Amino acid sequence: MPTASLSIPPTPEHVRTARLVTVAAARRSGVSEDVVDDVRLAVGEAVARAVLRHAAAGTDADVEIVVDDEDGFAVEVRDRTAPELPDDDEGMALALVRAVAPEVAIEPRTPLGTTLRLRWPPAQD
Repeated sequence: MPTASLSIPPTPEHVRTARLVTVAAARRSGVSEDVVDDVRLAVGEAVARAVLRHAAAGTDADVEIVVDDEDGFAVEVRDRTAPELPDDDEGMALALVRAVAPEVAIEPRTPLGTTLRLRWPPAQD
């Protein structure tokens, strides 16, 4: 599957949409059901975190979700907030994401925003 992207308004009711689309992409990419459950949890937490950050920053810019399965299965959740903005949940969302996604990275974006990258390596046959 080529790279796919989704932009959602930063509201709690759209977290479910992002989770459903990402899980469908994971299944279409051949990700095992055990890993699909981890994708569901990690993406839900990552997108909810972005929505909360947007609310704290007072922005209504869309949250972007980018899915790629070129080398394993990867999801990027891109917000439009200052990288130094603290999380309101004392880091709980990030802790959950790190517990279920084998590779997690947070990077600042130019001119404003952060990208939370989640990656599951290809299945070993």
